[in-house]
Amino acid sequence: MRRAAAPRRGGDALRARFGAARAEAFRALLAADPSGVAVLDPAGRLVAANPALERLLAGAGDAALRALREGGPAAALFAPEHRAALEARLAAVAAGRAGAAAAGPAAGDGDAPPLELRLAPAAFAPGQAGRVVEVECRPLRRREGVVEGVVLRVADATPRLRLEARLARAGAHEAVARLAGGVAHDFNNLLTAVIGGAEAALAHRPAEPVAAELRQILDGAQRGAALVRRLLAFAGRQTLQPRVLALNDAVRGVAGLVRRLVGDRVRVELALEEPGRWVRVDPVQLDQALLNLAANARDAMPEGGTLRLSTAHATLLRPQREPGAAEPIPPGRWVLLEVADTGHGIPPEVLPRIFEPFFTTRRGQGGTGLGLASVQGVLRQSGGHVTVRSRPGEGTVFRLWLPRHEAEAEAARGGAGPAAAGPGAPAAAAPAGPVLLVEDEAPVRRLAALALRAAGFAVRPVEGAEAALAALDAEGADPRPPAALVSDVSMPGMDGLELARRLRARFPRLPVVLVSGYAAAALGEDLPAEGLRFLAKPYRPQELVAAVRAALAGKE
Repeated sequence: MRRAAAPRRGGDALRARFGAARAEAFRALLAADPSGVAVLDPAGRLVAANPALERLLAGAGDAALRALREGGPAAALFAPEHRAALEARLAAVAAGRAGAAAAGPAAGDGDAPPLELRLAPAAFAPGQAGRVVEVECRPLRRREGVVEGVVLRVADATPRLRLEARLARAGAHEAVARLAGGVAHDFNNLLTAVIGGAEAALAHRPAEPVAAELRQILDGAQRGAALVRRLLAFAGRQTLQPRVLALNDAVRGVAGLVRRLVGDRVRVELALEEPGRWVRVDPVQLDQALLNLAANARDAMPEGGTLRLSTAHATLLRPQREPGAAEPIPPGRWVLLEVADTGHGIPPEVLPRIFEPFFTTRRGQGGTGLGLASVQGVLRQSGGHVTVRSRPGEGTVFRLWLPRHEAEAEAARGGAGPAAAGPGAPAAAAPAGPVLLVEDEAPVRRLAALALRAAGFAVRPVEGAEAALAALDAEGADPRPPAALVSDVSMPGMDGLELARRLRARFPRLPVVLVSGYAAAALGEDLPAEGLRFLAKPYRPQELVAAVRAALAGKE
């Protein structure tokens, strides 16, 4: 058995002050305590210290080490700006004003909270702050209550501070994500009205100058919709259409776009591991994430360089901490996609903030600060993670971690994703009953009704779920079932999902199309399992018509 190290300055000083029996008890305490511990005399000078305190002070200034070796003042162990606080606490403890009445090494210091101090920095590292520690002071008393010394306990506060910083960042991220998601949802309602109004006006075949202006409006609305999708990607609430795909094939497919994006000065290399692995991800969003990273790499290599796209795999048996990750990568089978450049790298002071929404170092060049935030959002929504390694002058490596998918047969079937309607959906004859259209935004409700009526549907528009139920109840005990329900999800009062379930209880075969500015996944429900179709906002009028026709065609 390894013998515990003796406390600093030996036992002579302890025996001289406390006697042989108590000195031996103090020596055992100092050797066994995992925290940094020192015994001080009532004047605050060091009598003895344990090896753990010596390790905490490794690299400290000369004055601190000299005090530790020669029995100097304990305040010399700490940064100059913090010494007065420690001296005041030691004086109070020695005077019996901040201590308990019990005697002995374990005596407490009452309700006084630990001091948060910095250790004395090394003289050879100007401008470098010492390590943050928590310091407790406990009195040593004789049986008659006289304070004959102080126990100083010093614990490294770095792990706690790092955890608090991570929790603060996570809280801020969640708050901004909620705000971004809410703003994006409302903005999608506005864009739906703008797109629908512009297309309705174009349908009247206006004169060419007016048509050109309307097409400009549509173009601006579509660009706004793309920005909203990036916001929702960051918030983890965008509409994804995941498929099982071979990652190597996906990388080869986007490589041509990447080469055109980065230009002739940047050489694009592929290093794809064989055999390739399968992942389940939205291919459009994966391409967008790669193009975002490629654009950043191009900007980091203005004089040219190499951009390398590579794939690999990893099996983690325990959580693994990776640079730049907000949390450890959990155990499991992972497929890795690396995007590495030979650019100027990311400055250390910028690196911790690169995934923050709206943070950009290229504000003057049109940067929005949403590129990397949206990449992180896409990965999170796909069950993955994104990590980064970078040093100034040595380039940057982004690593995308995606869960490995084993069911290759599903890839041949195209994967299982949420039901989505598109222009190619099978058509159905317009039914005799009206489509119940529930939308709390008046402009969107009006334009949706116009689109459905133009397609030959009868429409009953109402502004909320309660109004829809009241309209049916007004028809008596046996109301005529709607041909279909088209309802927004997020509305004041009852939401669209609850309305759909209530109406399905009365009319079990009712076709339902739910629309929302959020992703279907954000609802936390399996809509296809309930036979509910989903249409994301902003939608074009013909997309709404196609979704209703597809819902009617699926009616048994």
